[in-house]
Formats: sequence, C-alpha cells, structure tokens
Amino acid sequence: MIFVSISNPDIDKCVGLIEKYKNVELRLDLINPDPDDIGILLSKAETSICTFSDISDIPKCMDYLIKSIDFGADLVDVSLNLPADEIRQLVNHAKNEDKRVMLSYHNFQSTPDREFLDGIINEADVYQPNYIKIACLANSEEDSEMLLSLMQVNDRIIPVPMGENGKKGRLKAYFNGSPIVYAYPDDEKPTAPGQLPFLDYKDMDKILSLIYR
Repeated sequence: MIFVSISNPDIDKCVGLIEKYKNVELRLDLINPDPDDIGILLSKAETSICTFSDISDIPKCMDYLIKSIDFGADLVDVSLNLPADEIRQLVNHAKNEDKRVMLSYHNFQSTPDREFLDGIINEADVYQPNYIKIACLANSEEDSEMLLSLMQVNDRIIPVPMGENGKKGRLKAYFNGSPIVYAYPDDEKPTAPGQLPFLDYKDMDKILSLIYR
C-alpha cells in the first residue's frame, strides 16, 4: 500500500492533504500538532501511520505515540533507538488497543552489511512487531538491491532505500510487493532523501494494470 507522508505544520493544510490522499503517514515530529489535534487528523484518514522520528526528547516522543494509539492510529512507527523499556511499553499498548506496530531502523550515512542488518531484524523480532522497517542510505545500486533482498527473510520487512541511488529501489520494492511504500504529496517536499512523489507510484499502477490485466 502507498502511504503519503504528511509533514506540513499548518493543520488546515494537513487536513486537506489527508482528505486528498486518504492513506497517510503523519510525521508528527515535523507537523508538531497540539496533542488534541492528533485525533482530528486521524479522523480524516482512511488508513494511518503515526511516526515521531525525533527521539532527542523521549518523553515527548512517547506522549505523541501513546496519544496516537489512543486516538485510533492504525499503525505506529517506533524507533529501535528508543530504550528497550519504552519500546516494550509502546508495543504492549498498541497491541492492547488492537493496533499494529512497526519497529524501524534508520541509517542516513550508509547501508550496513547483511550480517549487521540481520542482527537488527533479530533485535526487532524480540518485540514481535507487525512490521520491521529498514531505511538506509543507498550509496550504490548494490546497496539498494541488498535492502530489497531483505524481503526474502520474511514478508514483514519493509525496505526503504534512501538517496538518489535508492529511488529505483523504492519503485522496485512496490513492484515486488513491499507491504508499505512511502511517497510525498505531489507539489510538496519529500520527508526523506530519495522519496518519490505520489504520482510516480500511480503511474506505475497504470503500467502494472496494463501488464497484468
């Protein structure tokens, strides 16, 4: 499924984008809404992911993610860089509310080797999440292909190649059945390096429909 990453700090504009794209990732760390506005934003979405990537203020991160679960987010994205107790608290709270959890690893400098990434996946598996996102800067097409190969480990892996060398890999992830791919709103700015506009994926939908009709 294509999720459009919403990051505009203007709440009215956020609402308009959510109503347009329906299936959205709310970058709460960039929107920085009043906590009570989270419920308003989520009520406009058909399917929602809530993310708070900035963990420099752990209490704030926890507060936003817990409120997201309470207000009805379908999926919460929890950083593996949070302390283990906080990860466990968020996972348990989400599952108690019958919501899904994604544990995510980000590396904005490089793509580590396969042994390291297998260790990340094993670390995440301890918490029994619904999905594991591995987002790394691809410094070559080989990096991107290695990230895509993680989907062969299990169907819960969401590979996100970042940067210029990752753009093709993002489309290939969609083509090869990644459960989630990220786009940014057409005419807005990307929220991650190498992220593609929504229209690029919709063009691929047209191509795939012609191939497989």
